[in-house]
Amino acid sequence: MSPEYISKVGFFSSDPWSRREQSLQDSFNRLGVETIQVLPWKVSRRGSTNHHVITMNGIDLSSLDLLIVLDLGANDIGTFFNRVGLLSALTEMGVTVINSVSSILLMRNKAETMRRLISAGLPVPNTLITESIEDAADFVKEHFPCVLKPITGFGGLGVQLIEREFDLDNIYDYLKFHSQMFGKGAYLLQEFVESPGFDIRALVIDDEVIATMQRVGGEGITTNIHSGGVPRTNTMDVTKLSIRAARSVRGRLVGVDIIPDIDGNLWILEANATPGWTGLQQVTDFDISDKIAHRFARM
Repeated sequence: MSPEYISKVGFFSSDPWSRREQSLQDSFNRLGVETIQVLPWKVSRRGSTNHHVITMNGIDLSSLDLLIVLDLGANDIGTFFNRVGLLSALTEMGVTVINSVSSILLMRNKAETMRRLISAGLPVPNTLITESIEDAADFVKEHFPCVLKPITGFGGLGVQLIEREFDLDNIYDYLKFHSQMFGKGAYLLQEFVESPGFDIRALVIDDEVIATMQRVGGEGITTNIHSGGVPRTNTMDVTKLSIRAARSVRGRLVGVDIIPDIDGNLWILEANATPGWTGLQQVTDFDISDKIAHRFARM
């Protein structure tokens, strides 16, 4: 008996030329599913008593069976809350949103993600989250060298390794500058994990690790593909760790970043609610978009 598929899927993305979106469109179309590109800045919400309509170019978005969020694409606070509200409203109207709004919000906040990972008993580097510049400076002095991250963000933007004696001697100025640029008043500091020169990205879909890769190089300490990291085949087993991490953040489509130390211990660095798979596809012998479409298109 052939599987039954949904009728209509939308892809929520601020990038009209996203490679992920084009690939997913092709995969869903091959299953006979109609696809719609949902550009958040083109969406309008109209409401009055007992009346709420969400449209884009005359299309009623509540008619979607499924909406896959490829990126939230919101940096300004007003845009951010509008898009979160939009996704929440569509969920209320019966549209299945992947990932859920609560899961996206959780993973957008690195401090909250860290809390969930720790609560699940997962291995994470020694971490400090604080608004106190004095406590942040003390952590740097105690754990030098260490890593400073923004509370929010993606793509490795704002991730800094504090390793120079000059930065240590001027740590208050360093922290204030980073806060102005990225942190906006809060600090997330982590003990530096000395790795064998790579980290690992796992893509998890509904409790299944469908692909993994090692990322080598990149700008600074980040191995993110957007920062110049080079993908290669992964030979380390991260299946159980990745699934536990995805469960802890309640995600259905999650990118989990794991780093091994020089002794072979594995540490979870991050969970991403809108993962890309361009690098993963280069070291994977099946079409990842097809895998995603087959998983989510079934009724």
